[in-house]
Amino acid sequence: MSYTVITHDGKAHMDELLGTALLALYIGEEPEIIQRMDPQMAAEAVAAGNIPDNTWFIDCGLEYDIEKKLFDHHQDRELDCSALLIFNDFFKHLHNTELHDYIKLVSKIDTKGAMSLDDFHLVSESRDYFSFSHNILLRSFEETPQLVLKLLLMGLQDKIAFEKAKKVASLWRKETGNIEIANIDGLKVLRYLKKPPSELVSPLRSEISKVVEEHQISATFSFDDKVPEARTLYRTNYGHNRIDFSKTHPDKTLFCHQGGFLLKFVPSSEGEWEELIKESMVL
Repeated sequence: MSYTVITHDGKAHMDELLGTALLALYIGEEPEIIQRMDPQMAAEAVAAGNIPDNTWFIDCGLEYDIEKKLFDHHQDRELDCSALLIFNDFFKHLHNTELHDYIKLVSKIDTKGAMSLDDFHLVSESRDYFSFSHNILLRSFEETPQLVLKLLLMGLQDKIAFEKAKKVASLWRKETGNIEIANIDGLKVLRYLKKPPSELVSPLRSEISKVVEEHQISATFSFDDKVPEARTLYRTNYGHNRIDFSKTHPDKTLFCHQGGFLLKFVPSSEGEWEELIKESMVL
């Protein structure tokens, strides 16, 4: 089914770019045309009912009506941004995911401005780093919207697939006998009791990061992805000033980062990892 997206002209924002990409994901194909129109002209067309068949208005038109394919928020200060309106209507199954959090952040900035961010007055190299590519993407959308949309669609499809994998990983994590939290001389260590399926390794890392934050885990003891007989000890941020794995001496070390945050070794006994944790503690 061919369709057209109409959005505002002038300076592009992540709102209409992300909203157009989400709509394309929902419909299952990219729009045949992305038309960037003067916002006043768009509002007049909507008010007069001059809406062509199979045409969606995103971030322009001054009306929000899912039945009429209208997704604007400028007429009501209480409305979320257009991308979040689309997400809430068509992607309820992805609520409370990282993708949902990001779109809510986009909405916060789009509707309330950057001053609404808690860290606005802080010097942030990471913000400057990411804003460079962010601005290039939006500037390109102003000139070649279809090309930029294709790129963003690929990323969103990958992100949604990852969110689904994280749900499976979450179930695996919660199964009895897969992981445990041990207390070694006052330090909390998350220990893998079973090696997870290879397809869950990456999404499981994202899940485990939540556990680390929730329980203030200082280190993790896990399986190595590439060497079946090897094990890995990794220091988290909570163990930054408390653990230094460069102080340890396993019987067979495969790799030890000079910064002391990562150790790969082949265990000589079942309880060797506990002794290595104790050796690594910084007094």
